[in-house]
Amino acid sequence: MIIRGKIPETESLISIIVEHGTIIQVHPYQKGTLCDFGGDDLYLCSGFFDPQVNGFAGVDFNSPYLSPEGLHRAALSLASTGVTRFLPTLITSSHEKMVRQLRIIGEALRSDSLLRQMCPGIHLEGPYISPEDGPRGVHLREFIRLPQWEEVERFQEACEDRIKCVTLAPEVKGAIPFIKKAVAHGMVIGIGHTDASEEVLEKAVQAGARLSCHLGNATPRPSPRYQNPIRKQLSMDQLMASIIVDGIHLHPDAVNNYVQAKGVDRIVLTTDSMAGAGAPPGRYTLGDLEIEVGPDRAARLVGNSRLAGSTLTMDRAISNVIRFAEMDLRSAIHMAAKNAQRLFPEARGEIVSGCSADLVLFEYQKELVVRSTWIEGEKIF
Repeated sequence: MIIRGKIPETESLISIIVEHGTIIQVHPYQKGTLCDFGGDDLYLCSGFFDPQVNGFAGVDFNSPYLSPEGLHRAALSLASTGVTRFLPTLITSSHEKMVRQLRIIGEALRSDSLLRQMCPGIHLEGPYISPEDGPRGVHLREFIRLPQWEEVERFQEACEDRIKCVTLAPEVKGAIPFIKKAVAHGMVIGIGHTDASEEVLEKAVQAGARLSCHLGNATPRPSPRYQNPIRKQLSMDQLMASIIVDGIHLHPDAVNNYVQAKGVDRIVLTTDSMAGAGAPPGRYTLGDLEIEVGPDRAARLVGNSRLAGSTLTMDRAISNVIRFAEMDLRSAIHMAAKNAQRLFPEARGEIVSGCSADLVLFEYQKELVVRSTWIEGEKIF
């Protein structure tokens, strides 16, 4: 199979030869040579990675009705947006419910080769977060609890050691030693749903935290003008920051400010998508929560204005960040496909000989439009 397209970094036209799921050759396009897919006006890059997906295409990963078939369906739909790797994400719930969801996801990954290829791990967003209004977002206070390593061990047992990321509030009792232990066991710790002081944030980074999870959301209201968790995390070069660029969670000007503060290499695009992403407006669930997705595509608690995940897709996120932060295509692709590899090497993707053919072919004028997606050389979309 030969695929032709422009590399966003250089705009140079290349041809890729793929055999048995692996990139065999990469060379400059020679006029007159044929290809199976692509063309002179299309772009080609490695697949996108989303570290926080609560659901997609009508499938709620936190629902008691989740099934391996539903996960497979959601993964196929994610591939249509250029995503080739993602972390299924579970939010705060009771111990029993979280164990149940982890078992379902673990079973799906064990039995489904596509899901194994697309899911390098699982993300726990909670339950070890701030119980205070504002920082806790829509997470149910009754299930928020202090970090317990023994509980995480039981979680890992339920999903066959697939938890790769835990987002927590570092100011809660026991969080700093928990971070040290989790990092020693190969997990990425995200800071989120927090009202931590500058001193505590410093301690969290010293303990090994490396990610600001959906920075700018689930924060105290009101916040001090200068000394607050957002400004402190923006100033910390040790922390990468995931951001939701739907124009709802963050104002476009804030996105621009965050990119300028962190730098292109420290921003990771995420969607924080829920079941209403890739699906029409209507009512959906996010675990125990009932969510309304309106015509404006915002996902909010029924009868409440609070945001509950998003309906953003990664292709739209790339188009948005280009507009909001006035950046080039190359930088936006790095935020969607490359930067997170520093945190999650399992999500590695490169267009070089010997690498897995996890590729996205897309058109870009004013909007990014995915034309084809391959995972290990298999055309999924």
